[in-house]
Amino acid sequence: MPRYESPYDPSMMPKNLEHIVYEKKGHVAYVRINRPDVRNALHSYAYAELRSCWRDIGIDPNIYCGIVTGTGEAFCAGRDVKFLAQYQAQGKRTPHEDPTSPLFFWGGGGQPSDVSLDKPLICALNGFAVGVGLSLALQCQLRVMADDAWIGDTHTLVGRLGAPHKIYQALPPAIAAYLTLCNGRLNAQECLQYALVNKVVPKAQLMAAAEKLAEMICMGSPLATQAAVRLFRLAAEQPDALIAYARHLDQETAESEDGAEGPRAFKEKRKPVWKSR
Repeated sequence: MPRYESPYDPSMMPKNLEHIVYEKKGHVAYVRINRPDVRNALHSYAYAELRSCWRDIGIDPNIYCGIVTGTGEAFCAGRDVKFLAQYQAQGKRTPHEDPTSPLFFWGGGGQPSDVSLDKPLICALNGFAVGVGLSLALQCQLRVMADDAWIGDTHTLVGRLGAPHKIYQALPPAIAAYLTLCNGRLNAQECLQYALVNKVVPKAQLMAAAEKLAEMICMGSPLATQAAVRLFRLAAEQPDALIAYARHLDQETAESEDGAEGPRAFKEKRKPVWKSR
């Protein structure tokens, strides 16, 4: 039987990205969300670029871990709601929610889980992280946080659902409910208190703290480290029925009248008028 090989070629590395800065130094890959004009909010095209980075980290044997951060004052302001509102105003789905689009990936907000990444990620929270930005931070195994950063969910403020089941799994139940139901926020010290981050440092020391963790990771066996991450991921797996139902509720909520009103109100800078339908 023939044996086929697919060796990694450095030329495969994603290049000419518009919304993400991606580079490698030694055994560490750096992923930086680079949309500071919208506080690093993500849209269909940024999701696709993030997926290309996660995939490349996964297949490059010289990369042992990654560091994820953002440009400017925010880590990630969540989904680009104005981008969403523009499509909804035309009666269209955004590309990643449109089954006829090559970018279709419902519920895939550019997350490492989209490609089942087994290499460890360190989140350097340079600023606030909400919505899909919080989901991305929670998918990283290690987190360091600037002392003036904060996290929140905020999905229900724009008539969306997000991934409350994931937040409920990662946080103490009452704290998860506070973030999701009350659209509350946690500051850096509260995140440290609830063991959501490994360390809180002044912003000027953030990348050094993240790189110190990366250096520690790179001292270990890559195979053993990746096996550990794979077990972390499997241990956190939720029942297929829950995941399927969550996706159904997410789409049902997104394509309701309130799901259109939320982004429209956000774009128009007014309070939403909810109709519960």
